[in-house]
Amino acid sequence: MERGPAGGRAHPTQDLGARMVDPVRLAAVRGCGLLGSDPEEPFDRLTRLAAMMLDAPLAMLTVVDDRHAFVKSQAGATTLAGALSQAGVLSQAGVDPVARTGRCRPLAAVLCPLVIDAAAPLAVSDTAGDARTRDNPMATTLGVAAWAGHPVFGPDRQIVGVFSIADDHPRPWTDRDRTILETLSEAASGEIALRATLARATELARTLQASLLPPRLPEVPGLDLSARYRPAGDGSQVLGDFFDVFDTGPAGLGVVLGDVAGKGVEAARVTALAHYTIRAAASHSTSPAAILGQLNTALLTQRPDSERFLTAAYLDVRNARSGRRLTLCSAGHTPVLLRRADGDVRPVGVHGLVLGLFDDAELVDTPIRLDPGDMLLLYTDGVTEARRGREQYGDDRLRSLVGALGPVTAARLTAAVEAEVLDFAEGAPHDDIAILALGLPSAPGSPPARPGASVAGRVGPGPGPAPVGPGQEGGGCGGGSAPSS
Repeated sequence: MERGPAGGRAHPTQDLGARMVDPVRLAAVRGCGLLGSDPEEPFDRLTRLAAMMLDAPLAMLTVVDDRHAFVKSQAGATTLAGALSQAGVLSQAGVDPVARTGRCRPLAAVLCPLVIDAAAPLAVSDTAGDARTRDNPMATTLGVAAWAGHPVFGPDRQIVGVFSIADDHPRPWTDRDRTILETLSEAASGEIALRATLARATELARTLQASLLPPRLPEVPGLDLSARYRPAGDGSQVLGDFFDVFDTGPAGLGVVLGDVAGKGVEAARVTALAHYTIRAAASHSTSPAAILGQLNTALLTQRPDSERFLTAAYLDVRNARSGRRLTLCSAGHTPVLLRRADGDVRPVGVHGLVLGLFDDAELVDTPIRLDPGDMLLLYTDGVTEARRGREQYGDDRLRSLVGALGPVTAARLTAAVEAEVLDFAEGAPHDDIAILALGLPSAPGSPPARPGASVAGRVGPGPGPAPVGPGQEGGGCGGGSAPSS
């Protein structure tokens, strides 16, 4: 046995092997995200199962870097578990999970490095009689008389930790014991791999979703613009809400907000087709009905095998001698709300059919007059269909909120709608939410905007919203002139 600098025996784990300090392995340990994390049920379930099936006083999942062994999960309620807990190997019940030092041990005080160095399972029937383990504190002071460990792998099959079981009496580890330990350790490895896959999918989904939204809203003199987008849940799926605001010439602006049925890559393809088709159609037509009609044709002809359809509302905004001229067309979309400066709120436009299902979507153009202080609100059904139990947020609540706010800015209107819906749903939405507001600023010298009493204290950006993508906010506001009819 090798001796330490003070003349005593050195623990086998004091001199780390090449695998323990391999930079690739250490990167995998950091990448798995388990170091220093709280206990979690998927891993706790496995250690409980190991302790029960193997009739062992202690089962542990330990994540190991080149400095410490971190106990991610442990199960065991006998004196051995209690001794380890009191010795600082395990966290005491009721300890603040932020204070994790009790679950972090020096490598010389655990047996896990033996498994990692060998890159193979290890089963010791009698730790006191085995040269590899007899001088380790787990055997000499903590009462571990028998121990078996199996590697736990990251997604790239680098060893990130050890799944182990321990007994306070010597015992032979049978083939059945080893098979169970291997199976449960592979289950732990599978959970780690699944999390990595989900994390990559979430990042890809967020990147793809952001690519389908404009990077910023244009600054348009005389118009107040704001839009917000919030993905459903944790943002791990690409859903079909989209919006766009773009120039259609020196005197025009195109504004569209829509919702593709379904989710995933196919929904993203349809969303991309909608974006490109609308922009192309708007380059040679000023009629919203004609533009959405061309999109309907594209959906029916370019993707005839797709079951995806979409709803959309399109606004054509034109400079006129006396102000702005707006024309609206709605294709099966949620009602576009017009809020007058005096607080009156009403839906506008003719409700056509959804796009991508019918040869004739019955699309109709509706001219709209905006006076100073008026605002148009476009939104997807993630707003009105937000749920609290079986109850939906609904159209009536939305109209009441918009009316109570009064002549606020577009940015405050979109923020207030998002905050109110999230508050109603009591958490992350189950569907995407897209909101866009467009209006004419109040005339100079008009009374200040009155506060919305129904949303006092809840008007604000909220966590994670975006006018053009997750986590961003934007919009432009300039001085306006009298609008035209």
